[in-house]
Amino acid sequence: MNNINITTLNDLIKEKREKKKKAPTAQDTKQFREAWVDLITSEGFTEQVEKYLYEGFFFCGAEPFGSYLYQTKEPHEVLTSFFSGKMYGTNMSDTFRLLTHLFALLLNAGAPQNVLVPIIKHLPSTYVNKENKRLGTAKKTMEKYFFSELRKDIELLPLETFEIKPIFIGEFAEMMKSIIYEIKEDASFSDECSFNIAKVQAWVVNCSIASERLTVSSITKTEKNITVEQADQKQQISPTSVHLPFQNTPSTEKPSESIDMNAYLMDLLKQVNKTACTINAENIQQKNKIMELTNSVRVEQEKLFLANQQMTEHQELVSCLRQQLADVEKDISTLKQTIIQKDIVLAEKETEIVERIKMSELLSRDRSKQADEVLQRMASKIGVEYRDFQDAVAIPMSCDLGENLRLQLQSIFDILEKGGMKIK
Repeated sequence: MNNINITTLNDLIKEKREKKKKAPTAQDTKQFREAWVDLITSEGFTEQVEKYLYEGFFFCGAEPFGSYLYQTKEPHEVLTSFFSGKMYGTNMSDTFRLLTHLFALLLNAGAPQNVLVPIIKHLPSTYVNKENKRLGTAKKTMEKYFFSELRKDIELLPLETFEIKPIFIGEFAEMMKSIIYEIKEDASFSDECSFNIAKVQAWVVNCSIASERLTVSSITKTEKNITVEQADQKQQISPTSVHLPFQNTPSTEKPSESIDMNAYLMDLLKQVNKTACTINAENIQQKNKIMELTNSVRVEQEKLFLANQQMTEHQELVSCLRQQLADVEKDISTLKQTIIQKDIVLAEKETEIVERIKMSELLSRDRSKQADEVLQRMASKIGVEYRDFQDAVAIPMSCDLGENLRLQLQSIFDILEKGGMKIK
């Protein structure tokens, strides 16, 4: 049967981890509760049972644990095992959440004092983490798992009637008042919580006043006992045969001194009680202020940490940009030197081009002049042949004339070839 319960619990937790955002169904909650209660009933509060209780809080909170405490005959021993468990206090937020929900369920069920007292004693120690700082989730946890879960019709018995030392009651009351103050300051609680918040606030405030009165009453009883003992000692030391002048009889004097002393002590105790109430109220205000300032300091420290982190990142970015700038400036300097060298080469090339243009112009002029001279020489030679041709124009054509013209034409072609013209 235990194997079936373990399998059921493992399957439910595995499904919960795989589907983180999906809320458990009513069937899942029922299966988890029944399997866990059956497992602890058969095996007791073992490490495995404790592990399933913490990991399965998602399904039904502390309901399985509360159900088992209702039916077991030794709830005090089970709670002792719970407080000494391996996972208790490992993650204080989980422990505080589980214990807070269990406290609300036990109050709703009308649990006896021997079950409620251990929770009242241990709850304030789970309100702070290992660094002795208040849990950041404490307000939300109390609002969701205590004030919302607490039934409106239950009657909260006076804490001073519990069999517990006043120091534990004081720590519990201070924790509750601090959380209630923070919830009211935030003003984000729901309407259904407002009634329970007011009821619990009156519960712990009355508890604080009653505790102070009990303390003062104990002091009064002690002083009265001391006074009576001193009076008895005086009676034993003073001999009955000795009578001082104007001394009244013992039966007349003692009641009068007792009445005066009691009245004086009662007035004194009233003043002490009034002063204690005032000091306690001021103490609560100072603690609340200190908590507010602590929270403010924590927020400012977080802001400062983020600012320092951003500043470090910016400094690294600036260093990187400066290195890039130095590299760019080095490249620019190199490019400037290259440009200067290119300008020098370009100037030299421009000078060379100018000189070459001048030389080309000179050569061009020389060639033109030479060409003109060649043409003139050719024209001079051809001119002779041309004059012979003009003379032969008027002569009738004959074989001799044709032969002469052919020779003359061959002479002209030879002149042209010698002048540089390629005819053939």
